[in-house]
Amino acid sequence: MKFGDKLRSLRNKYNLTQTELAEKLNLSKANISKYESGNLEPNIQTITTISKLFNVSVDYLLKDEPDDESLTIDEEFQSLLSDPKTLVAFKDFQNLTDTDKQEIINFIKFKKQQNN
Repeated sequence: MKFGDKLRSLRNKYNLTQTELAEKLNLSKANISKYESGNLEPNIQTITTISKLFNVSVDYLLKDEPDDESLTIDEEFQSLLSDPKTLVAFKDFQNLTDTDKQEIINFIKFKKQQNN
């Protein structure tokens, strides 16, 4: 996963719009959009601020990782269901089949893309 994908994922995890994140970082919405699309690389100060804001390491933000194939379905499912209310609704997700989990993952990704 590249920096822009990680930034988008973290922003969505914290239910922030690009505008809200830009305000927190004292940047423009356009810069956030360019970071997420890979058209602009942030400077080290911005990366450090992002890491502190989302409580992740700079190394995590900068290290390119393979896309979702590196995650098991259970790990990806858990990461997408980080909202406590959603977790309650899916508290027994361990009992779902991998096919059902993948359908839910695809649906959540689709809905997140619609909201961006």
